[in-house]
Amino acid sequence: MPHPKTGTSSLYGEVMGQSTCAATWNQCGGIGYTGPTCCASGATCSILNPYFSQCIPASTTSGPTGSGAPGGGNPIVTTSEYTTSTVIPTSAATQPPYPVVAASTCGSWELVDNVCCPNYCLSNNESESCTTPCAGGCGTPPSSMCMSGTMWGEQLTVGTNEPWHYSRSTHFGLTSGGACGFGLYGLCTKGSVTASWTDPLLGTTCDAFCTAYPLLCQDPKNVTLRGNFAAPNGDYYTQFWPSLSAAMPGDQDNYLSCGECFQLIMTKADGTDYAVGEEGFTPPIYLEIVDSCPCDANSKWCCGSGADHCGEIDFKFGCPIPEDSHHMDLSDIAMGRLQGNGSLTQGVIPIRYQRVPCPKPGNAYIWLRDGGGPYYFALTVVNTNGLGSVVAVEVRSSDSDTWIALVHDPNYTSSRPQERYGAWVLPQGDGPLSLPIGIRVTSPDGQQIVNEEAISTFTPPSGSVAGFYYIDLGVQFT
Repeated sequence: MPHPKTGTSSLYGEVMGQSTCAATWNQCGGIGYTGPTCCASGATCSILNPYFSQCIPASTTSGPTGSGAPGGGNPIVTTSEYTTSTVIPTSAATQPPYPVVAASTCGSWELVDNVCCPNYCLSNNESESCTTPCAGGCGTPPSSMCMSGTMWGEQLTVGTNEPWHYSRSTHFGLTSGGACGFGLYGLCTKGSVTASWTDPLLGTTCDAFCTAYPLLCQDPKNVTLRGNFAAPNGDYYTQFWPSLSAAMPGDQDNYLSCGECFQLIMTKADGTDYAVGEEGFTPPIYLEIVDSCPCDANSKWCCGSGADHCGEIDFKFGCPIPEDSHHMDLSDIAMGRLQGNGSLTQGVIPIRYQRVPCPKPGNAYIWLRDGGGPYYFALTVVNTNGLGSVVAVEVRSSDSDTWIALVHDPNYTSSRPQERYGAWVLPQGDGPLSLPIGIRVTSPDGQQIVNEEAISTFTPPSGSVAGFYYIDLGVQFT
C-alpha cells in the first residue's frame, strides 16, 4: 500500500487466502510456519521478514496527511506510526584522524596513532602482554586493528544466500547492555526448551522483564535467537561508512554492526560439518550483535585477521582468522547451545557463520534510559528487522515540525574507540522537547520507521523492570 504522503511502499503486505485466519497481531506466515496464512477481518498479513509475518490491524496502515508531514509544517495525522524512505548520502569521505591524547590513557597498552593497542611478546603467540622479558621483544598489532573498521565494506542488502566465513568463537558470560546499549533485550529468553539453563544469574530479573515485555523474549518460529548474542572484533563493531559522513558529521565510529544478525554453526576441528545425529552435532543458531570485542582489551582473540595471538588452538580455520572473517565472541547462552545442553567445557570452538536477514517478531522498540527529561535523554533502538542496524535516529518535539538528529553517546575515552557506547543521546542545547516526542529511525538501505508520539512520558510504567523501560514503536522495517 503506498504511503499517502510520500507515495513510498509501506510495510503492509497483501492478505493471503486461507479458510481459517489468524487473529490480529498473531503470526500469519514465515519460513517453517504451518499455521493460518490469512488474517481476521480488519487486519492484513504483513511480511516482516522471511521468518515472521504478522496480522496488522488495517487502522495502522494509513500514514500522515496534511501539510508538512513527515517533514515540515504542522502535521495532521490519522495514525502516528508509519513507514517512509530516504536517500542515504553517497558523498565519499575518509575517516578523520583520532584526537591527540596522552599515553597515560592506555594504561599497560601502547599509544599508537592516538589509539591504545596491545603490547605483547612477539616471540610468544600465546602472550597477552609484555610485562616480563621475552627473547623476541615487545610489539603491537597494526593500529588499524585498534581503530574503527574501514575494511568491511557497506552492506545495504542482506539475503538468504550470503557467503559463509570460517572462524572461531570464545564466550564472555552474562552482561546487561553491552557496548550497543541493548539492556536486557537479547539476553533474556523464556518459553525455550533450553531456557532453564540460559539465565541462571538473571532468573528473577529475566522473569520480570519477560512478563513486562513478552515479545522481546520470544523467539521467531523455528529459530533460536533470544539469549544468543555476539561481540565481533572491535573494528567491526565500530565500522566507518564513508557514505554516511554527510549524515553523521564528525562521527568517527558509526556502530553499524549493532543489531545485525548472523547464523552460526559449530564445525569440527578441521572446519567440516558434523552430520545430523552425529556425536557433537548441534543445530545452527541465530544471533544478534550487541557488543564489541576490543583489540586493546582482548589481544589474544580480537585484533582481527593477520594479528592473532592465539597459539594454543589448532583449528584448521581458527588461528589466524581468514582475511575475510572476524572473531565472534559469544554469550554463554549461545555457546551453551552450540556445545549442547548448556556446556561451556570448550573455551573456544571452530565455527562458520554467515550474515542473514534479522528474523524479529513484532515491532521495533526503544530502550529509554532512566533520568531522561525534556533537556536530555538517551535511548537505543532494538528488535529491528531486515539489516538489523540503524544509521540515524531523529526526534521531534510535539510543538515543532523540525526533526533533531540524535548523536552517539560522547562519554568515552577517545584513545579506546572500540569500547565506545552505542546509545543515542539528545545533543546538548537542543532541548527542551515537549511530550509526546516523535521518533524517526533510518536503516542502512534508507527505510524509515516513524512514530509521531513515541515517548509520551519519561516515567517507566509500573510493570517495567527498574532501569529497563522499553517502548513499542508500533511499526517495523520490512
